[in-house]
Amino acid sequence: MLPSSPGVYWFLDAKNKVLYVGKAKNLKNRLRSYTHFTDLTPKIKRLVTIATAVSYQILDSELEALLIEAELIRLHQPKFNSLLKDDKTPLYIQITDEIFPRVLTVRKKDLDHSQLKGSILGPFPSSSKVREVLGIARKIFPWCNQTRGQNQTQSKNKQACFYYHLEQCPGVCIDKVSIADYQEQISQLIIFLKGQKKTILKKLQKQLKTTIENEKFEQAALIRDKIQLIKEVTQKKYPLKPTLTLPNLTNNELNETLLHLQKILSTYLKIPKNYPLNRIEGYDVSNTSGKLASVSMVTFINGQPATDQYRLFNIKTLDTPNDYHMLQEAISRRQNHPEWGKPDLIIIDGGRGQLRSSLSAWHWPTPIISIVKNPDRIIIPTQIQKKPRLSLKYQFILLPQEHPVLHLIQRIRDESHRFSKKQHLKRRTKNMLS
Repeated sequence: MLPSSPGVYWFLDAKNKVLYVGKAKNLKNRLRSYTHFTDLTPKIKRLVTIATAVSYQILDSELEALLIEAELIRLHQPKFNSLLKDDKTPLYIQITDEIFPRVLTVRKKDLDHSQLKGSILGPFPSSSKVREVLGIARKIFPWCNQTRGQNQTQSKNKQACFYYHLEQCPGVCIDKVSIADYQEQISQLIIFLKGQKKTILKKLQKQLKTTIENEKFEQAALIRDKIQLIKEVTQKKYPLKPTLTLPNLTNNELNETLLHLQKILSTYLKIPKNYPLNRIEGYDVSNTSGKLASVSMVTFINGQPATDQYRLFNIKTLDTPNDYHMLQEAISRRQNHPEWGKPDLIIIDGGRGQLRSSLSAWHWPTPIISIVKNPDRIIIPTQIQKKPRLSLKYQFILLPQEHPVLHLIQRIRDESHRFSKKQHLKRRTKNMLS
């Protein structure tokens, strides 16, 4: 039986391809409307005729459905969705990378991904809805949009802004809030806008307990009110609770994961949104104090390991500890074998140093990223300038632990580590026996 709840729904064809994604205040009424065939437009009639299955996911609010609908359309590019596919009209929220971050709304055409700074959330298909949710968020997490210089710690203009009088600015404009307190407020805002209600509530409850124990009752009252507001606006009866936790539309987890990876890469790199990720290669170095070093190359085809295409590079040019040089040798030798097939993406196990050395030796037009530990973060080089010398700018991506893209990259990293270590131990054993 269909629920009378807000949510998103999608139609699939016989090949399990997403044809259309929609949202509804009331899933029961919306999905029933598709059975009134004579009242449908020609386009929707064609959709209903072609579709072989329809699925849905119940959500807490209409805006949650609206935000997830927009993200799913951008991800899957369904044939029958005419809006939101090109990202030209939707609105983004930008939280600037400044000492006192500002919260702005920007259009796709205004974003220069090669110089992306701060946090970008979206896209959101409705400017009125975005401004509405920001209006509510600002009452809980006040911010100030007056421009402050990166090195400016004292405001020259001591006049309070309009929003300060509405209690929607913490007083940046008149030096009423410290840098640390303001940045903490903004970090909480970002968590809230990502729909991570439990995380932010847990953090605030801990702060409330500490302030009460320290007898800071005025501050405790403010935290208590903030907790109450968050609970209020995230209840089902309230229309606004933004989140971008996406359902799996096709039940093909690998395909959905690769779509998510496409989206992340196209956000930070100058590559098409439909950039193919058929062949991904992972590299790792294994050695003991530089001796008997091996670099592994593992290959994943369509998200699955292709063990028959794994390769090993026994390092020949040095026997001292230098992972960077070893990677350069392996990467250079890899390009001598185009008959193996050219990769669509390379993943390096290591930090900026390993990534930098790999990029300096790589000449094919293939994106290279890396994964660094503690915690696991993805490093994407957003700007690469090779002349007169190699100059790079990086973006660190910290994905949630349950994110499918993180799981895939971790799996490739772990497999390349296992394979390189196996070869290194094999070389050590052979060397001892000889």
